[in-house]
Amino acid sequence: MDLNNLKLFKMALTRMDWAAQRQKVLAQNISNADTPHYRPHDLKQVNFKDVLRGQMEPRVGVSRTDSRHLKGTIPEQEPFRENAIRKTFEESPDGNQVIVEEQMQKVSDTRSDYNTAVQLMQTHMKMLRIAVKGSGG
Repeated sequence: MDLNNLKLFKMALTRMDWAAQRQKVLAQNISNADTPHYRPHDLKQVNFKDVLRGQMEPRVGVSRTDSRHLKGTIPEQEPFRENAIRKTFEESPDGNQVIVEEQMQKVSDTRSDYNTAVQLMQTHMKMLRIAVKGSGG
Protein backbone atom coordinates (compact mmCIF):
# COMPACT_ATOMS: atom_id res chain seq x y z
CA MET A 1 0.00 0.00 0.00
CA ASP A 2 1.37 3.41 -0.99
CA LEU A 3 0.80 5.78 1.93
CA ASN A 4 1.29 8.79 -0.34
CA ASN A 5 -2.13 8.06 -1.83
CA LEU A 6 -3.79 8.63 1.54
CA LYS A 7 -4.61 12.31 1.90
CA LEU A 8 -3.79 12.42 5.60
CA PHE A 9 -0.29 11.05 5.03
CA LYS A 10 0.25 13.31 2.05
CA MET A 11 -0.69 16.32 4.17
CA ALA A 12 1.57 15.24 7.05
CA LEU A 13 4.52 14.55 4.74
CA THR A 14 4.08 17.92 3.05
CA ARG A 15 3.94 19.62 6.45
CA MET A 16 7.11 17.82 7.54
CA ASP A 17 8.88 18.77 4.29
CA TRP A 18 7.81 22.40 4.68
CA ALA A 19 9.01 22.47 8.30
CA ALA A 20 12.39 20.99 7.38
CA GLN A 21 12.90 23.53 4.60
CA ARG A 22 11.78 26.38 6.85
CA GLN A 23 14.28 25.31 9.52
CA LYS A 24 17.00 25.54 6.86
CA VAL A 25 15.97 29.09 5.90
CA LEU A 26 15.70 30.18 9.54
CA ALA A 27 19.12 28.71 10.31
CA GLN A 28 20.56 30.76 7.45
CA ASN A 29 18.94 33.87 8.92
CA ILE A 30 20.46 33.20 12.33
CA SER A 31 23.89 32.42 10.88
CA ASN A 32 23.81 35.77 9.04
CA ALA A 33 22.82 37.77 12.12
CA ASP A 34 26.09 39.73 11.90
CA THR A 35 26.24 40.09 8.11
CA PRO A 36 25.91 43.74 7.04
CA HIS A 37 22.72 44.57 5.09
CA TYR A 38 21.35 41.03 5.41
CA ARG A 39 17.57 40.77 5.33
CA PRO A 40 15.92 37.68 6.85
CA HIS A 41 13.84 35.32 4.71
CA ASP A 42 11.00 32.93 5.41
CA LEU A 43 8.91 30.41 3.51
CA LYS A 44 5.42 31.10 2.32
CA GLN A 45 2.83 29.36 4.50
CA VAL A 46 1.35 26.32 2.81
CA ASN A 47 -2.40 26.16 2.27
CA PHE A 48 -3.06 22.55 3.24
CA LYS A 49 -6.50 22.59 1.65
CA ASP A 50 -4.68 22.91 -1.68
CA VAL A 51 -2.37 20.04 -0.68
CA LEU A 52 -5.36 17.81 0.01
CA ARG A 53 -6.91 18.75 -3.33
CA GLY A 54 -3.60 18.11 -5.10
CA GLN A 55 -3.39 21.70 -6.34
CA MET A 56 0.08 22.67 -5.17
CA GLU A 57 2.24 24.49 -7.67
CA PRO A 58 4.21 21.94 -9.70
CA ARG A 59 7.98 21.75 -9.37
CA VAL A 60 10.02 23.00 -12.27
CA GLY A 61 12.89 20.71 -13.11
CA VAL A 62 16.15 21.40 -14.87
CA SER A 63 16.32 20.05 -18.40
CA ARG A 64 19.18 19.59 -20.86
CA THR A 65 18.62 20.87 -24.37
CA ASP A 66 21.39 18.76 -25.85
CA SER A 67 22.48 15.25 -24.89
CA ARG A 68 26.13 16.41 -24.99
CA HIS A 69 25.53 18.94 -22.20
CA LEU A 70 26.69 18.00 -18.75
CA LYS A 71 24.01 17.11 -16.24
CA GLY A 72 25.14 19.93 -13.97
CA THR A 73 24.97 20.36 -10.24
CA ILE A 74 21.89 22.54 -9.89
CA PRO A 75 19.93 21.17 -6.93
CA GLU A 76 16.31 20.28 -7.43
CA GLN A 77 14.05 23.23 -6.74
CA GLU A 78 12.31 23.04 -3.40
CA PRO A 79 8.50 23.17 -3.62
CA PHE A 80 8.03 26.03 -1.17
CA ARG A 81 8.92 29.45 -2.44
CA GLU A 82 10.99 31.65 -0.22
CA ASN A 83 9.50 35.02 0.59
CA ALA A 84 11.40 38.03 1.81
CA ILE A 85 10.34 38.95 5.30
CA ARG A 86 8.46 42.15 5.98
CA LYS A 87 10.34 45.20 7.17
CA THR A 88 11.41 44.54 10.72
CA PHE A 89 11.13 47.02 13.55
CA GLU A 90 14.79 46.81 14.40
CA GLU A 91 17.79 47.30 12.21
CA SER A 92 21.40 47.31 13.30
CA PRO A 93 23.66 50.22 12.34
CA ASP A 94 25.20 48.07 9.58
CA GLY A 95 21.76 47.49 7.99
CA ASN A 96 21.23 43.93 9.25
CA GLN A 97 17.56 43.22 9.99
CA VAL A 98 17.83 39.82 11.67
CA ILE A 99 16.33 39.73 15.16
CA VAL A 100 17.74 36.55 16.65
CA GLU A 101 14.98 36.22 19.27
CA GLU A 102 12.30 36.44 16.56
CA GLN A 103 14.10 33.81 14.46
CA MET A 104 14.47 31.50 17.46
CA GLN A 105 10.73 31.80 18.16
CA LYS A 106 10.03 30.79 14.56
CA VAL A 107 12.44 27.84 14.90
CA SER A 108 10.54 26.70 18.00
CA ASP A 109 7.15 27.06 16.28
CA THR A 110 8.40 25.16 13.24
CA ARG A 111 9.79 22.34 15.40
CA SER A 112 6.40 22.10 17.11
CA ASP A 113 4.65 21.92 13.71
CA TYR A 114 7.02 19.16 12.60
CA ASN A 115 6.51 17.16 15.81
CA THR A 116 2.73 17.47 15.47
CA ALA A 117 2.88 16.07 11.91
CA VAL A 118 5.10 13.18 13.09
CA GLN A 119 2.70 12.34 15.94
CA LEU A 120 -0.24 12.47 13.55
CA MET A 121 1.48 10.02 11.20
CA GLN A 122 2.46 7.68 14.04
CA THR A 123 -1.07 7.63 15.42
CA HIS A 124 -2.59 6.84 12.05
CA MET A 125 0.04 4.18 11.34
CA LYS A 126 -1.00 2.48 14.60
CA MET A 127 -4.63 2.67 13.52
CA LEU A 128 -3.77 1.12 10.14
CA ARG A 129 -1.85 -1.70 11.85
CA ILE A 130 -4.83 -2.42 14.08
CA ALA A 131 -7.16 -2.40 11.06
CA VAL A 132 -4.90 -4.80 9.14
CA LYS A 133 -4.00 -7.17 11.99
CA GLY A 134 -7.22 -6.87 13.95
CA SER A 135 -7.62 -5.77 17.54
CA GLY A 136 -7.07 -9.28 18.97
CA GLY A 137 -3.35 -9.55 18.19
